[in-house]
Amino acid sequence: MSLNEPDRAEVLVWTVGTGGGHRSVAEALVQALTTRGQGRVRVAVDDPTEARIGRTARSLARAYGPLVRTSPALWGLLFRGFSRRQFSSGLDRFLLHQLVPAMSERTRIRSPRVVVNCHPLLGPAAHAAAAADPTDSPPALVTVMTDLVGGHLSWLSPRPDAILTATSQASEWCLRHGLPANLVHQTGLPIDPSLASGPAGPEERRELRRRLGLNLDSLCVLIGGGAEGAGHLKRLASWVDSSGLPVQVVVACGNNRRLLSWLQLHPGLVPTVALGFQPSLTPWLRAADVYLGKAGPSTLAEAAAVGLALLVTDALPGQEEDNDTAVVAAGAARRIQSRAGLLEDLARLARREDPLLGELRRGALLWARPDAADQAAEVILSFLDGARPGAVRLPPGRTATG
Repeated sequence: MSLNEPDRAEVLVWTVGTGGGHRSVAEALVQALTTRGQGRVRVAVDDPTEARIGRTARSLARAYGPLVRTSPALWGLLFRGFSRRQFSSGLDRFLLHQLVPAMSERTRIRSPRVVVNCHPLLGPAAHAAAAADPTDSPPALVTVMTDLVGGHLSWLSPRPDAILTATSQASEWCLRHGLPANLVHQTGLPIDPSLASGPAGPEERRELRRRLGLNLDSLCVLIGGGAEGAGHLKRLASWVDSSGLPVQVVVACGNNRRLLSWLQLHPGLVPTVALGFQPSLTPWLRAADVYLGKAGPSTLAEAAAVGLALLVTDALPGQEEDNDTAVVAAGAARRIQSRAGLLEDLARLARREDPLLGELRRGALLWARPDAADQAAEVILSFLDGARPGAVRLPPGRTATG
């Protein structure tokens, strides 16, 4: 079912297009729910900031991209401020006033049995809209926490019937903040189910590179900053271009049109492909060897699922700031703090005899949860079966402390 298409659905997924991660998580869930439901479960995804069901909050959503690109420190202040009870309550009242009428109307039309929330600021409005159900059986509320490690307290308010977390650190964060263990389900962060097959084999990778116009043999570095093209992408591209290393670069600019224009006007020494916003980076991820950029949760999860070596440079203050620590500790990533450090690591990754590339790839695959969308769909569908799943669901071989 397409975005905001007015029709009934057993499962209603709420998301907002701030960045690309929330939307990509919602789309991955729709695919997995449709597949696991064998076509018998109708799934809808709605964005309350889209024109057809509500214009009032669109300006807030549109401000996110320019803010994180130009003033990440200010974004961090806002994130931390509105994660405090005395400020978050005022924001909740504003969003309830702005969003509940449209969300209640859409919920009434959909008549879902399960409401899934994929954005921290939509929880109160999604709950209020679901609670307005005139029947005796209001829909269950399932929250998909898209932060990897910690999070915004709005994820937990109001208390959902289940919260799906990406990692053991996120599960522990929920428990520390008072959520009962039987509501926490560690499924992994849902990503495109087509990535569940893991890394591309040699022949598939060569064919992908032919199709995408990439060199078949040289190390391919994908530079990214999420859907908004945030982070120091221009600096990173310039550093790699001046290195003289035998590599090729793909820069995923997302919505950062200024960066895209600059790259197109300044062809460098290193072969470089500049991409505008892509609905999916899956082909480019499967064709690459290395991900270089900020520690966005969805990008890290997607890159790790296909076994890319991760070079993490920075993170948005607030929800991303501990992500690099998690992937470095897992042996999946190296933290980049300087031009010299980046070029040293890239030189090692480009040398076939150096073990670093293989080590980081293995670490990434061990940390990854490529089946996360299916695991999340299993929990959501259990509510349709009348079950109320309980206990923290940890992947095999892991403990509650990771």
